[in-house]
Amino acid sequence: MVNIIVMKLSFILSFYILIFLPMYGQGYDPETGIKTYLPKKYISFFAGGGSGNFNLSAESAFSDPQNPKERLWVADVSDVSTNLHFPQLSLKFGGWKGWKGLEMELIYIGQKIPSQIVYYDSHGQIYIPPTNEYPDGYYYPVEPQDSVDLDDGFLHFNLFSIGGTGYANIQISQNIKPYLGFGFSFGLNNIQSEYPGPGSFAAKNVMAAFGYNLKDAEKLNTTDFGFGFHIPFGIKFLFSENLFFNPELRFSQNFLSFGSSDAYLKERDEGTLQLVHASIGLGLILK
Repeated sequence: MVNIIVMKLSFILSFYILIFLPMYGQGYDPETGIKTYLPKKYISFFAGGGSGNFNLSAESAFSDPQNPKERLWVADVSDVSTNLHFPQLSLKFGGWKGWKGLEMELIYIGQKIPSQIVYYDSHGQIYIPPTNEYPDGYYYPVEPQDSVDLDDGFLHFNLFSIGGTGYANIQISQNIKPYLGFGFSFGLNNIQSEYPGPGSFAAKNVMAAFGYNLKDAEKLNTTDFGFGFHIPFGIKFLFSENLFFNPELRFSQNFLSFGSSDAYLKERDEGTLQLVHASIGLGLILK
């Protein structure tokens, strides 16, 4: 339901940019008929990067046999740091008139989880798949993990999205225009890992003791829909009639949900990727 609402808001903003903004006429003083201001339409390209953190909630896709209302296991981990693994790129189409501005954006964000120690809060029991020693499998209780070592690139995030942003210009001069905005986005999120799933990873040492190696399972590579919001702050420096230079700092939150692992280890994952990223843009004002 939330996904549908966010998608509608993004489409409304994009529709406004593409249809209504170009229809704005020139402004005139009603008494003198003198032109007072013109709307500006533009296209701009940005490149940049940043870092952030990732919060994950994971649960088994299966119910506890002794309590069908509960998941077989649940696990949470918070404040996992992330950093850039590929430059952030975006293409914007928009415009402003006076203090008001709107734009549509196509954006790619590439982040990864670097090597670090995290703490999983896990509860329930895991099902160890059949092995030579345990041909019928085995249920093993799991407890909160004191620490878990994550490999460099444990998860790779590749986010492709389309969004809309409304912003307000802060009038300083004709050629210097700071702005502050708020926008929504939705798109496709690709998540990759050398392991089958981020939740089951917490139990890898237990599973190894039963002769099961997580790296023997299928690696995670999933693409699912997601949504997010962002708050940009930037400055447009107009250095000619048709060109502007645009540094921008942006805070964003991206809400991810995906399925991972397979067979006995299948899990459902939800997470929030929170980022602060800076970028530099070059824009062309259209006639």
